[in-house]
Amino acid sequence: MRVLEGVTIVDLSAGASGPFCTRLLADWGARVIKVERPGGDLSREWDTVSAGFSAAFVWLNRNKESVVLDLKQPGSVAAVKALIRQADVVVENQTPGAVDRLGVGYEAAREIKPDIVYCHISGYGRDGPYSKMKAFDLLMQGETGILEMTGSPDGMAKVPLSICDLATGMYAALAIEGALLHRERTGNGQEIDVSMFDSMMDWLGYYPYFFWHRGILPNRAGVKHHLLAPYGPFPTGDGKAINVAVLSQEHWRAFCTRVIERPQLLDDPRFRDNEGRVANRQPLEALITEALAEHGRDEWMRRLQDVGIPCGRVNTLDDVLAHPALLQSGQMRQLPSRSGSMPTMDNPVRWSTAGNRLDGVPELGEHTESVLRELGYGPEQIAALKA
Repeated sequence: MRVLEGVTIVDLSAGASGPFCTRLLADWGARVIKVERPGGDLSREWDTVSAGFSAAFVWLNRNKESVVLDLKQPGSVAAVKALIRQADVVVENQTPGAVDRLGVGYEAAREIKPDIVYCHISGYGRDGPYSKMKAFDLLMQGETGILEMTGSPDGMAKVPLSICDLATGMYAALAIEGALLHRERTGNGQEIDVSMFDSMMDWLGYYPYFFWHRGILPNRAGVKHHLLAPYGPFPTGDGKAINVAVLSQEHWRAFCTRVIERPQLLDDPRFRDNEGRVANRQPLEALITEALAEHGRDEWMRRLQDVGIPCGRVNTLDDVLAHPALLQSGQMRQLPSRSGSMPTMDNPVRWSTAGNRLDGVPELGEHTESVLRELGYGPEQIAALKA
């Protein structure tokens, strides 16, 4: 039995943050009924990479059931209310206030199912001056400072992954699980708010503390670490790059004496401690790059591992997909669908007594009739909704 088996979720979300949240929960056994507008989730349209499906849709929406309902029609709203009556959780990420206007917001849901767990996902929260602003990942990377601090001194760069959506979806999934546990203990449901802005503010980590206490704004450090040096990728003698992470003075001493064999760097006042090395990053990295040109990547990997300094290869995507760790873990698996099998990455959580679900990807509206029949709808009512 999977850990969330028996939990039913009505998913009124689209895009990335909400669908990623519900996909995590579906992986862990929850039944997720994804309510899509006529035409489907926008991400269905982006490409046909995965057996005819959009790659983004496959990634975000496996293990779900697809039901097409036009929430602008009273009959469809009534069907959603019937779904809520049998559900444990509702997740939505529509424009703040939209679900209330449609009659399927938290208060309406609570009247139908008093112990419902209802999760709102938004850009900036459901009220306040920014509540109506569009909040896609790139826009949020800009608003929360990620864009400005990412890249090289010559120019900013977008983090290529949808980190704002991912962070928000993960917080939402965690909150929903907590709310279900709270309901199990108390019998009470819960209304949850998770915003992309708040999620990324938490993910800013230690950078605000440097500003609060020293007035320091993070400079763009490219592929290097803002707070540590040497830390990051360096070219080696065979043209391949290696990542080096010197995290302590002990690491620094070993790096100078036993790895690159430049003990004189220990006496250089510019590099005496980590703050000095960060302040003098450019001359330090020039000396290290010169030293690493003497051997190829594998030799440096051996030396670094021998003295316990964290290190790694800088791989391309094709290298990663053939990585021994990936092959050993079995995380890359085949996902079934009506259009054919396709490779996918399994959920990274491993359970001792319960596995993750990997059932497939729904065609648009594939489960509309079967779900409506479950709710007691007859052929004529289903035909009317279709019309």
